[in-house]
Amino acid sequence: MTNFSNSYFGKNLEELDYSDITAFFNAEKEESDKIEFKAYHPQFGNLGKNLEGVIRGICAFLNSSGGLLIWGAPLAKKLHDITIFQGNLSPVSDLLEKDSLISRISDSITPLPINININILEQDKNYIYVFEVQQSNYSPHQFKNTYWARLDGQTKPAPHYLIEALFKKITYPNIEGYINLEKFGSYDHKRSYLDISIIIINFSELQNEYDVSYRVLCPQARFEGSLKPSLSPNYQMQGHEFINNGHIKILHFGSPDKLSQKLVFDLEEIQEKNQSEIDIVLIFGGKNSPLKFSEYKLNFSLGRISGNNPAELLSYKLENITAAEKQKKLGTTRENLLKTILKR
Repeated sequence: MTNFSNSYFGKNLEELDYSDITAFFNAEKEESDKIEFKAYHPQFGNLGKNLEGVIRGICAFLNSSGGLLIWGAPLAKKLHDITIFQGNLSPVSDLLEKDSLISRISDSITPLPINININILEQDKNYIYVFEVQQSNYSPHQFKNTYWARLDGQTKPAPHYLIEALFKKITYPNIEGYINLEKFGSYDHKRSYLDISIIIINFSELQNEYDVSYRVLCPQARFEGSLKPSLSPNYQMQGHEFINNGHIKILHFGSPDKLSQKLVFDLEEIQEKNQSEIDIVLIFGGKNSPLKFSEYKLNFSLGRISGNNPAELLSYKLENITAAEKQKKLGTTRENLLKTILKR
């Protein structure tokens, strides 16, 4: 994924603060195909109307090469036929909760978009919203029955040739996988358990997926099913890996597949040997979709743990990254991958 925030600010999106945006607009700035500025101002209507302009811009980035959108930027000015943005910010006066804002954006754009991140920056109850949007593998996307794109540094209705090209590039459905923590408890003073559910969802409205399979790995705990002879073929690595091949023959849009599993472990041993952490990795893919990873770390050093809502154990999660993205993150190249595989 492209780090647009680092390109413009020298910081990751989550590291930005209000002063970074203020300093950014001390100098004249122009929009481009990779960055868009949205002012918050009564001339654009109420909060809802202002937000529509933001969603339209996000839709355009999804259909183009991705980019950064700053909501609360200065009002545009014309200088020698060039539109520039400089000076005082026009911050949003309302604080919109991040999850509900993401939901509102997702509900407004079809098909369902992914890889949209937000940082909300606050100063004296004034708010700047910075959106980092990645190019979509599932474009073209629509907002209010129109396909939008970034063309010549502006958000414009996408021309027919671009829409046709975007349709042709769609080759695989968007499958997402999640681990949910359901229940934590103890059998005795030596053995604890954690019930998890494995959830696979197809978010592509017009494409089914077939023959979906997945693996779940947990180096610090064993799957209880591995202790039962009739189920043991589904487990490897001495019970630390659960394999589900061919269980999902067809996965329709909006009909999640959910399967429960139980992990068993010695909590005292985890706390002594593994710095109180457990790792869970879900690896999944289908006939037409790319291999993806969802990774989690659970921290058991928090003291009392809620048995019926152990979500508080989650200390880290990185969900639905493709194998290609993972290799890029790890710095894997063709050369060192071949060297590892071929051992020469």
